[in-house]
Amino acid sequence: MSAICWGNLLPDPSRLNTLSAEDLDAIERTAECEAMTVGHGIAAIGELLANTADAGELTDDAARNIGWLLQSLGYLSGRLADVANGAEYELSRRTASAPNPTAEG
Repeated sequence: MSAICWGNLLPDPSRLNTLSAEDLDAIERTAECEAMTVGHGIAAIGELLANTADAGELTDDAARNIGWLLQSLGYLSGRLADVANGAEYELSRRTASAPNPTAEG
């Protein structure tokens, strides 16, 4: 049994070839949007961490917990980017391999 992590909630980029084009498009757009949201959250946590440390209000326990949170969010952000890139690649691959109709029929 694998460890519990956020990445297990996301589709495996190597298995996206079984999904419809509509599903791939939705996955790509959603993953990109959520990765951006996670990135903004990480930036906000960094600002909060810096301001808290400057004020002398950062305990060792809080710093440790924030570190683990940032590690988890960073991993999730990377997995979201992998999924978005995988969906984009699969859509591009399908477009490139689709037959091109000619004027002759």
